[in-house]
Amino acid sequence: MNVKETLNVASEELMKIGSLDARLEAEVLLRHVLKIDRATMFRDLDEDVSIEDSGNIASLVKRRTQREPLAYITGAKEFYGLPFVVSEEVLIPRQETELLVDTAIVQAKSLDKSEISIVDVGTGSGAIAVSLALNIPTSSVIAVDISESALTIADDNRRAHGLYSRVKLRRGNLLEPIVEKIDILVSNPPYIRSDKLTSLQEEVLQEPMVALDGGYDGLELIKKLLFQAVDKMSNPSVILFEIDSDQAAEAVKLSQQFFPSAIITVLKDLSNNERAVLLEIR
Repeated sequence: MNVKETLNVASEELMKIGSLDARLEAEVLLRHVLKIDRATMFRDLDEDVSIEDSGNIASLVKRRTQREPLAYITGAKEFYGLPFVVSEEVLIPRQETELLVDTAIVQAKSLDKSEISIVDVGTGSGAIAVSLALNIPTSSVIAVDISESALTIADDNRRAHGLYSRVKLRRGNLLEPIVEKIDILVSNPPYIRSDKLTSLQEEVLQEPMVALDGGYDGLELIKKLLFQAVDKMSNPSVILFEIDSDQAAEAVKLSQQFFPSAIITVLKDLSNNERAVLLEIR
């Protein structure tokens, strides 16, 4: 078969599991095996695909039809326009989380400090930490995670982007390993309510449970994070954390309890869902 025919077969297989992006996913898997970019793929649609490559593509398509996340199959995911290595040890970076990076960049300018100390809690792949370090040149970033396996992936990503000296890795529970004062605290913590976990998509359930389960109300880790942050924030400083779309009111109440004088704003993502909470501490 040629490239076009192989692509069509893969797309048809992925359609059987109801994938809304079957064609695009087929392209990603094909290009991953053939090690070509999209332009080359379209240029070479009539080129033959070797028996070995056809078998490898079919094998990856089968894994996808068994609900393995696409990013885990390819070992890569784009975030904030940057490539990141991912594995089943880390949460897959999502587009809605880019809101945290956008907001932190704006807030870094408003703090008007010559050096910005940033802490990313629950860093996972390091996508947020690396994106912030690259886009805020005056920053030093500490990326924290409780998982040693996750920090290994984060280490690969900070090295790949030339940030070994500017993104420090620390293992620990939330802010426990942080002794420095923090200018910007950012986190995409586990915030799914425990009783909602079983209703998640099969693909999502293959991601690390420690990165998903936010306890009985989804806010247990956020509450602990805010409690620990009280004595660790600079003045002025900023706290940013992601939430589920139905948690805004409770998350604001929590924030007010720990930081009563802060300016608190709920931020919406591109789908107009309430996605993050911003605390401006002055």
